[in-house]
Parts: sequence; C-alpha cells; structure tokens
Amino acid sequence: MFRKVLVAIDFSRHAEQTLECIGEIPGMESILLVHAVNGVLSPAGSPVLSASPLHETAQSTLEAKKRYLESTTGVPVRASLVESIDGNTAGPIAKMAKEENVSLVVMGGHGRGLIHGLLSTSVTEEVIRRGFTDVLAMYFRGMEHSGPEEKFCRNVFNHVLCPVDFSRPSETALEYLGRMNSVGRVTLLHVIDREEKIKDTPEAIVAAEQRLSDAAAILSSLGIRTQSRVAVGDPVPEILRVAREDDVSLIMISRFGKSDYMKNIPLGRVAAGVLKSADRPVFVTSPHISLFVVAREMTHKEYSLAESVWQGYHRQKADPDADRVFGTFVEGKLAALAKCKRHPDGLEVDGVFVPEEYRGRGYARKAVQALVDACGNETLFMHSTGELMEFYSGFGFVPITETELPRSIRDRFNFAEGDMASVHVQPMRRDPGK
Repeated sequence: MFRKVLVAIDFSRHAEQTLECIGEIPGMESILLVHAVNGVLSPAGSPVLSASPLHETAQSTLEAKKRYLESTTGVPVRASLVESIDGNTAGPIAKMAKEENVSLVVMGGHGRGLIHGLLSTSVTEEVIRRGFTDVLAMYFRGMEHSGPEEKFCRNVFNHVLCPVDFSRPSETALEYLGRMNSVGRVTLLHVIDREEKIKDTPEAIVAAEQRLSDAAAILSSLGIRTQSRVAVGDPVPEILRVAREDDVSLIMISRFGKSDYMKNIPLGRVAAGVLKSADRPVFVTSPHISLFVVAREMTHKEYSLAESVWQGYHRQKADPDADRVFGTFVEGKLAALAKCKRHPDGLEVDGVFVPEEYRGRGYARKAVQALVDACGNETLFMHSTGELMEFYSGFGFVPITETELPRSIRDRFNFAEGDMASVHVQPMRRDPGK
C-alpha cells in the first residue's frame, strides 16, 4: 500500500526504535532514508551542504543505517542528507517528500540528533502542515525513563484506534483502513465534545452508537475485527485515555476534523493535540477532499446568518427592502459575503467580507461574481480600499473620481471631506456588459 516511504531519522534512540519498525509497513517497494544537517546558503541564496568532519560522520552513520534497513526489510534503500538552514528541519523533509512523490513519511519523535537539532513533535507537526503526505509518527512510551522500553512496532497495525467525528475526512480514514490488509483489529471512537453544547446527550450517544455500528459493520465485512465506543468530553484527552485503556498499537486520525477541514487550517486542533501528547505511534492521514462550494443569493430568512458573520466587518446589517446579499457556502457553511445595496440614485457593492479562517481560497471572488452576475445589468458603484483595486478590476470595475459617484453613495463618505485618498479609499464603477 505504501510503495515509496520516506524515513526521517536523527540518530537518537527513538530513531533506532523507528528503524526496527519499518518492516511492519505494508507494500513497500523502496525506502528513502533522510537525515537533516546544517547547511549554508550559496551566493544565489539556495542551501548547500558544507563539507566538514561532522557532515562526513553523518553520511557514514546514515550509510550504516541504510545497510541495516536493507538487511531487515529486503527493500531497496536510498540514503540522503538534506540541508536545513537556521534550524528549519521540517522544510527540507516536506520538500523532499513532495519532490519524490512518496506515499508515506515516517518520523521518530522526541529525540535529539547526533549532528543537528531535534526531530521532535513540533517538527512532525510542521512536516504535516507543509505537505499533503500521510505521516506515521513513531512515538514510544517508556523511553524517557530508565525502565524497560515498550515497543509497539512488533505489529504497529495490530490494534488501531480510529477516532471518528462523522466528517468527510474521518470517513476517508475509515475507507483507508478498509484498504489496509495488515490491520488486525480496529476500535472506532466517537467523542461528543462538551464544548459543542449538544442538548439531549443520551439521544446524541444513541445516534452516535448507531452510526459507529454501521461503520463497524462495513469494516467487519472486510474481515477486520471491529469494536466501537462513544465518549463525552474533550476529544484529545478522551482519545488518549481510550488508547491507553485498550492498549492500542496505533492511533489513526485525519489531520482535519469536522470543524476545520473546510477552513484555511493546515492541521486541526484535535490531530495536533494527539500528536503532542501521544505515547504510542500516531498515523495522520492527509485526505484529498474536493469541497462542495456554491455561491448564491441568500434569502431574507438567511440575513441573520449573514449579519452574524458580518460581526467581524463593521457590524454590517442587511435591509430586506434595499439589499441583495450573496454568499459563498462551503459544505453548507457561510464562508464569504457580498452585498448589493440599492440607493435612490444607484447600486452600491458593499459588505464584501471573508472570515479569517476561510481566507486565501477564492471564496470572496465567488461571492462577488455571483453578485455581478445577478446585478450587473445596471451600473455598479463601490468604494474600494487601495489594495483591493486590482481584485475588483477583475470584475470590470474601473477607478473614478469622487464627483462621478451618485450623490447618495458619495454622501456616505462625507467624513473624508472630499479627500478619499487620505482614508485610502478609491471610488470605482462597473458599467453593464463589462
């Protein structure tokens, strides 16, 4: 299943444990063994390895690890030193994973490198944030203490705990499990988050149990022994508690949860929390999900929803008698707004706003396009900030002088006393057919 695997190591005891576990990964055809060392910037600004006895030692040690892996896995291994600048270990690892089109990145956490830095939880999180490759973080409990080391890698996929929040990413993780022929047993866990303030919790528990039962039946039909559990509380500690109680060998979790996968967030709160506190291996899936996005005119009944979003934008209001409001909906969630207000002497585009967590995905453009398609048969006026003029020019708006604005629209900026440039505002107009 994982044809090409990148293994990042730092020569620590944790890395030694990680190498012992690699053979448990199914379907490998090649392994890329990577160690990050300090590089220097060339005159052109690109990182290059600087020759030094330390780097020669790193290369020699890496070659020894390569031979060990080849002998224990029977899989061809290529060893590579990558250069990091100013302690940026995650960047070159994520870059190589993308360039090499690897199926899986394996990292051992909590260890200090012989030559450079730390392959810690924070580095693992950053590798996940920077790319879209599945990551297996090999954490082992007992290694920070003097007691006996407890290995989970004798069969890392023997008993998998899979948190399920019934979002599309978690459903993708379930499909993932169904395709893995090396999984012995699965525990499905749904945590009812107290912060969501769900009423009628007994009913919520029954509903969750039924949905988990349906998912378990599918996995069981594929020959995977499956059980399910429902808990109430904070998802992160509940996931870790169940992992300890059931003594699972692996936690498999999507990098996104239902509250963040449609936002501009590279790693969800729950996945990050599990990574930070786990005492056993964590498999973070990076599902490629096509979001359902639609831009449309909102009904008058939906104006209260728009106003709740506009709380972050001058507390805008919507007047059913004068306004037409357009929204971009992502998986049913309102992610962008644009308003067309009818004044006595013209139409004004206003209220274009995207909450911060949805920015950078083109949602504002879709909302404005919906507005222009519906209202663009008349001349449209607007006040644009200087930095957004290029954005609005893409819809056919052109700069005009203040005196070219209809009086009722111009009067809204009387406080500028005829000097809109001083408040960084540029009047613009879009004629029909543009």
